[in-house]
Amino acid sequence: MPAPKKLDPTVGPAARFGAALRKYRVEAQLTQVQLADMTGYSKSRIGNVERGDENPTRQLIELCEKALGLDGELLAHWPAISYNGTPEWYRQWPPIERVADQIISVAPLIVPGLVQTEEYARAIFAGNPQATPPEVEEAVRARLERQTIFSRPAPPQYLAVIDESILYRPIGDGSITLRQLEHLITMAENSWFTLQLLPYEAMCTVLLAGPVVLAQENGAPIAAYIESALYGRVIDNPMQIKLLAARIEYVRSAALPGYLSMQRIKERVAAWT
Repeated sequence: MPAPKKLDPTVGPAARFGAALRKYRVEAQLTQVQLADMTGYSKSRIGNVERGDENPTRQLIELCEKALGLDGELLAHWPAISYNGTPEWYRQWPPIERVADQIISVAPLIVPGLVQTEEYARAIFAGNPQATPPEVEEAVRARLERQTIFSRPAPPQYLAVIDESILYRPIGDGSITLRQLEHLITMAENSWFTLQLLPYEAMCTVLLAGPVVLAQENGAPIAAYIESALYGRVIDNPMQIKLLAARIEYVRSAALPGYLSMQRIKERVAAWT
């Protein structure tokens, strides 16, 4: 009998759930066939879920919990799997991020979500007057889940181009922004992370209306994401992606190089403290 496929939980929520399901099934000394019989699902379905090839339904998770005698251990994965805490129009984007090997973010207003600290993200979501505390926490968990792509053995190359105004915009109690900037300085120690600051003196007005993210695979753009005050949209039209990529490149050319960007951020942190 061939050895079970080695699982990589860092690939995404489905893979992380699959690894957990296999762990608890093996601990219960059950085969996939036995678990399938106990839940009413096929062996192939259980196998697909364990390998991370298929997202489980909430019903399947609940039945597996009952069969394995668990108390919420598997259900804890459901928010990440179902993308609860993220708007419906956004749910197409995280899977694109997970297959990209390079991601470029242009952020004119706030630090990009992929590199936000937990408290910074919470302050951003809590600023929505319509958001309830549980909704805020769901949104924070979903944001932190997206950031797990950087925990992979081979994380994607990530470039963030942020406007200089972000360094001065107080979020929450103000000190939250300070700690966020310190977090960016720490992240810059990673070879896969690059940050460029768009200074005031560049007087660049391109892409100031809202954040733009470009995902690339093997050097070619595969999709983009743009956001307005009310909603966001995934762009997969090749001509539109080409236009956005050209504008992103224009902003990059106007931004400071990485070492000067970090120097200015460090100066801001020093002045703050």
